[in-house]
Amino acid sequence: MNLNQPVTQRNKHYELEISFLIIIVLSGIYIAYDILAEPRGSHPFGHWLGIIGTILMVMTEMLYSLRKRTRLLNWAGPMRRWLSFHIITGLVGPFLVLMHTGLQFRGLAGVTFGLTVLVVGSGFIGRYLYTALQQQVGVRARSSQALAAEMAQAQAFLQQMEADKPDQVRQIATRLQQQTNRDSRWGQWRYRQRLRRELRRLEEREAAQQRQLAQWQRQQAKLERQMDQLGQTRQMFQLWHTVHIPIGVTLFVATAVHILAAFYFRAGLFK
Repeated sequence: MNLNQPVTQRNKHYELEISFLIIIVLSGIYIAYDILAEPRGSHPFGHWLGIIGTILMVMTEMLYSLRKRTRLLNWAGPMRRWLSFHIITGLVGPFLVLMHTGLQFRGLAGVTFGLTVLVVGSGFIGRYLYTALQQQVGVRARSSQALAAEMAQAQAFLQQMEADKPDQVRQIATRLQQQTNRDSRWGQWRYRQRLRRELRRLEEREAAQQRQLAQWQRQQAKLERQMDQLGQTRQMFQLWHTVHIPIGVTLFVATAVHILAAFYFRAGLFK
């Protein structure tokens, strides 16, 4: 069994590529707008960027959480697609908000931008941890199960060899006695030499199986260490989850304060 053979890869998902493609297109639109007009936060264009970005950010949290934690959206596709949706809207939405700021980071806008960077950055880390866990746990589990099966077969074979060894030795001795004329000293010497050679081959077969079993046991121990490391990665994922959600909640609170302030001071679209 070759444990180094590549495992069939799952269907690749392109949420990061799609997100960056959308961001590049939006950047082109923003640059074109910058050439044609002054990018002011009070301009309707800038406000609509903020509104659409905020809607995407709300969607990325609320809809994904509803799908993940309730049964209301079970009809709307598997969790894997919702994770892709969560990643795309979680990248494109903050980028739209960034363009909405006009790259001005004073006051609450600066706080909101900093929180956005933390949320997106922690999302990237979480995406890496999620991917690593999904792939590595499956690979290691399959390898460990295959090794355990091979080791069980090898141990059963060795036990059977040990049980059959006396009979095999008698069969070898009987066969050599029939094949060798032992009337002379030369014949007796040949018989002993051939018997030693056959018994040595028998021992070598058993020793080869013992070495193979020892190698598999070392590989099994290595896999167990790797599974322990994956357990530590799970703990990191839980820590990330603990950090990611409160930062996201704080971001939405800051965004809500920003929107209420825009209403209160009648800024932009709310004049």
